[in-house]
Order: sequence, then structure tokens, then C-alpha cells
Amino acid sequence: MAEPGVLFGDVALAQDLCARLCHDLVGPLGTMAGAVEMVGDDPEAAELAREATASLRGKLQLWRAACGAGTGPMRPAEMAELLDGTLAGGRATAQVDSLPPGHSFEAPAAQLLLVAAMLAGEALPRGGIVRLEPEGGGVAVRPEGRVVAWPAALAASLAGQPAEGPRAVLAPMLARLAAAAGWRAALLGEALLLRPA
Repeated sequence: MAEPGVLFGDVALAQDLCARLCHDLVGPLGTMAGAVEMVGDDPEAAELAREATASLRGKLQLWRAACGAGTGPMRPAEMAELLDGTLAGGRATAQVDSLPPGHSFEAPAAQLLLVAAMLAGEALPRGGIVRLEPEGGGVAVRPEGRVVAWPAALAASLAGQPAEGPRAVLAPMLARLAAAAGWRAALLGEALLLRPA
């Protein structure tokens, strides 16, 4: 039987993840609902609804792949496709060209890399580039932009300290996924280094 503290931590993480999902999806849903109501009166409303639908679809696909069950092995190009248009509210892009294009990352590692890229997007409030590059037998995730600031929750989670709340949920998710994949995660300057333990 799980210890109460562990069980509470799992429940809290699940609740924070659900709250974060709702927060990320409510914007595109609201835009879509408003645009649909104006379709008869505004010729641009249909295009707005299409854009909101595409945004919603992209976010759902990314969250499902990064945090859901059933994710299979993924190649770098597949990860880049999922990340396209979703990082830093669309202001950051993912660059995976340095990773071996034919290499498939097993599901736990693929999910770890997706969550790491999402966190790197959060480190770029003014946009920029999230680079995923081979380094030290693993992958370095480097956010590059005018402002680079990893979420404070990441350092806390990597140090085994609690980081709670919907806005911080990606950090404990990354720590859990690293453990599940048998990888280690460490911040080295402005880069997040992920590699097999």
C-alpha cells in the first residue's frame, strides 16, 4: 500500500495537471465559441474559428503525447510537429535538426523530451528558439531568446523539493518522467541536460 504522503503527492499532481489543461484549453475554446456565434455577421469569424480549432487541436495532441498513456516511440520530426505553434504561446519554435533524424526515442524518453521542450518554452516569455541537441550521451534542451528564465519550480523539482500548482505542474512531471525513463535531468547554465542514468 502506498504511503499517504506519496498518494497525496500523486493526487495533487493529477489535480494540478487537470487544472493546467483546463487553463491552456479554455482560451482557444472561448475564441472558437465567440467566432461561431458571429459567423453569420462577420466574414472573418469563420477564419478565426478555424484558427482557434487548429490551436486547440495542436495543444490537445501535445498534452496527450507528453502526459497521456499510450504514447509510442517518436522520431525528432514527430516531436517537432507536435511542438509547432504551441511553445510560448506560439512565440517560440522548436529546433530538432541536430538530433539523429532516423532515431526513435522510446515512449518514456519521448515524453520527457516533450515536457522539457514545453518547460523551455516557458523559459522564453518573449519568444525565441528551443533547441534539442545531442550532448553527453543524452539531449540538451536550450532555450534561446532575448529573455531566458527557467521556471523556479524546475530547480526545486530537480532537487526533490515540492513544486505545486497548475502553473508549476510541468516541473514535477519532468522529474517523474525522467525517473520513469531511467534518465537524469540537470540544469547546466541555461541548458537542461537529459541523459540515461
